[in-house]
Amino acid sequence: MENIIADIERLSGNLIKERDALQAKVNELQQHQQQLMSDLEQKEKAILELEEQNQTLKIAKSLTGAEDKSEAKLKINELVREIDKCIALLNT
Repeated sequence: MENIIADIERLSGNLIKERDALQAKVNELQQHQQQLMSDLEQKEKAILELEEQNQTLKIAKSLTGAEDKSEAKLKINELVREIDKCIALLNT
């Protein structure tokens, strides 16, 4: 009977150690996941900024080049409409 109790205590101790190790691993993986999510968010922001810069460069290039003047005029008109909408929202 004492052997059975000792075996149960040993096994339960092993299970507790295993659970603690697994919980530590879960915590580590959660921290890693949070870091990856933060990195992803930063990279998405960088992509948006680069896309805006690219669009600005395209507009600037089209203003200096003769071949894309119609595209530049369209973009300028689009920007003016957007500015007008913003002004209208501010006036309400």
